[in-house]
Formats: sequence, C-alpha cells, structure tokens
Amino acid sequence: MTDPAPANAELTVLLPLGVIANQLMKLEADLRLLNAKTLAYASQRPGGDLAAQVAGRLEKINEVLERIRDLITDFEADIELDSASPISPSNDLGFRKPLPDRDD
Repeated sequence: MTDPAPANAELTVLLPLGVIANQLMKLEADLRLLNAKTLAYASQRPGGDLAAQVAGRLEKINEVLERIRDLITDFEADIELDSASPISPSNDLGFRKPLPDRDD
C-alpha cells in the first residue's frame, strides 16, 4: 500500500488535535470565570452549602482531567513507538495496533 497523504494526516489527526487544544483553552477561560463568580457569590453568602456543592463538582472534573492526562500520556507513548519503528503496510495511518496488556 502507499503511504498516507500528508493532507489525510492533517485532516484526520492534526486538525482535530488543534480543535481539542482550542476547546481546552476555552474551558480554562470558562473555569477562571466560574472561579471568580464563585468567590464573589461565596463572599456574599457565607456558609458551607455552596462550598460543598462546588467541591463535589470539582472532584468530578478532577477525575475527568486525570483520565485525560492518562490518554495524553498514552498518546505520547504511541507517537514515540511509531517514530521508532517504520509504518507497516497493514497499519496505513501509522496508528499502533492494540497491545494485549492495554485496554485499547
């Protein structure tokens, strides 16, 4: 088989990664705004109710962020694996095949 065209790699990998990076930057800005709003609201209404509710939601966000960190680490490891070995014809796009000891 032939090597994948650079345009295909751009459309299937690089462009979506750029979109995700932009979405994460927007999410960061949204979280900064929410933090400011939370501080303002908490100063107007002292008490632990808001803090408890916010803490529960932040815990969920932290869990998701940890899973994202793990995925990024796997992604980086996959890229290092692919750059160390040539792309095989059975693996046109250069994506690694699932390993038996991983949850791919």
